[in-house]
Amino acid sequence: MLICGYAGVGKSALVEELYKPITAKRGYFVSGKFDQFGRNIPYSAIVHALQKLVQQLLGEPDEQLKQWRYRLLTALGSNGQIIIDVILEVELIIGKQPPVPEVGTTETQNRFNRVFGQFIRVFGSAEHPLVIFLDDLQWADSATLKLIELMMTDTQTQYLFLIGAYRDNEVNYSHPLRIMLEELRKEGATTSQITLAPLGLNAVAQLIADTLHSDISTIISLAELVLRKTGGNPFFVNEFLKTLYAENLLSFDLENVSWQWDITHIEGKNITDNVVELMLGKLKKLPPATQQVLQFAACVGAVFDLSTLSIICESSSGEIFPLLSVAAQSGLIVPTSQLDEQLVQDYKFLHDRVQQAAYALIEESHKQVVHLQIGRNLLKKTLPERISERLFEIVDHLNYGIELVADSKLRESESKMTQFLEAIPVGIAILDTSGRLYYFNQRATQLLAKWH
Repeated sequence: MLICGYAGVGKSALVEELYKPITAKRGYFVSGKFDQFGRNIPYSAIVHALQKLVQQLLGEPDEQLKQWRYRLLTALGSNGQIIIDVILEVELIIGKQPPVPEVGTTETQNRFNRVFGQFIRVFGSAEHPLVIFLDDLQWADSATLKLIELMMTDTQTQYLFLIGAYRDNEVNYSHPLRIMLEELRKEGATTSQITLAPLGLNAVAQLIADTLHSDISTIISLAELVLRKTGGNPFFVNEFLKTLYAENLLSFDLENVSWQWDITHIEGKNITDNVVELMLGKLKKLPPATQQVLQFAACVGAVFDLSTLSIICESSSGEIFPLLSVAAQSGLIVPTSQLDEQLVQDYKFLHDRVQQAAYALIEESHKQVVHLQIGRNLLKKTLPERISERLFEIVDHLNYGIELVADSKLRESESKMTQFLEAIPVGIAILDTSGRLYYFNQRATQLLAKWH
């Protein structure tokens, strides 16, 4: 099922409504999201989704976990390490696995395709159907698109529901996603599509009436103004209303026990009708130190964690946490998991548009410097045994700023590390399957370890 529409129209929110009915039927619902600034990290969304699935399994009773261990070992045989190389958490279920023999590129590709298919089939059953939601497919790497095609055309895979959301206005006829979807249709894969449109006046009026506990007749002029400013985009509508409240243009009258506003006053404020500019305005009201941390966070991705930001900013978690708390209180980022009672470990940006606005705070001429700094800090402070986990992330940041390395010897050293990705199309071609990812990981990890 494909869900398409403009950014902020509600694609993710619609799909997330499926979570409760699916889990109520003992199904597994997992999701992954592609990042607008991380297109060089192959399989990122699929890996993230399947990591969540494995984490769910690890939380099940020992008896059930033993059953999963048996099913996985039976399905994967001696090839378990191939999956562990991509989804590290699998090792916590099936234990240490023997290394797989190195074979030629084509054989490696075919072997991975076969093993990955076996891995997915373990989880799709009548008792426990599997739903995988991949968000922002317009930013998917070619390796992921190939893997989706293989999953959709594997006749042995049953009880799998794959949902993809994308911005159709950013996908033209030559876009890799469009080409992949056309190939799927030619091969007879079952696909359906839902296109979400912006809200009309009646829907916007109903939303505002519900929000303000008012009758539609009393808020219709406000609804018309909001519709005119936002184009009926649900995310923008919500953020526009929050801005009106923050600017005291929408306030609660305690004496009359009702909400008050002045249309003329609001129009006179000339609030922007561009959602990114609106988000930029909110970000710029935060303390400078918080703005800087969010700039780094935007470079990391739509989802980020406290420990990574600590490494990047060369500060302790205790120093970074209060800065993030300010952003969380403003509603621009959302905590997703706790590290302990005092600290939140994982966060996500409220929306891609917020991440985009935070990234836009970095001056264009300074972006290469920031990425190079991030790449070097991650490389310097990541434990050698964990380097392979952050391989593509580190290389991507360093690659972005490689032109800034003035020292010829140092640049030559860093170039060795980024040689596979210096020419992006070549790098992506090498990574068209996870079989090749394993091969690439082995080679590049050695280079990184040597440089480290």
